[in-house]
Amino acid sequence: MIKLEGVVLNVFTQQGGQNKKGESFDDRDKVQILGAMDLPNGDVKNELFTLSVEDYRDFKDFLNRKISIAVGAMASGQIGSYFLCC
Repeated sequence: MIKLEGVVLNVFTQQGGQNKKGESFDDRDKVQILGAMDLPNGDVKNELFTLSVEDYRDFKDFLNRKISIAVGAMASGQIGSYFLCC
């Protein structure tokens, strides 16, 4: 588990549709968090994380506020993914 700390910038619902395989998917609630990552050379890189959540309204009261949440991370090839932990 990784601790993601950052400012909640946006909450929204991504409209459902069809993926490239033609399979349908439902609307998904999302939260966007701006976090700072320390780099090996001592610099800091700001990164926007967009996470799927059960209900975006859980994060609406935290807009423009700093939060800390537990997330998991996994890699598939060169693509990294983050997900909320329970």
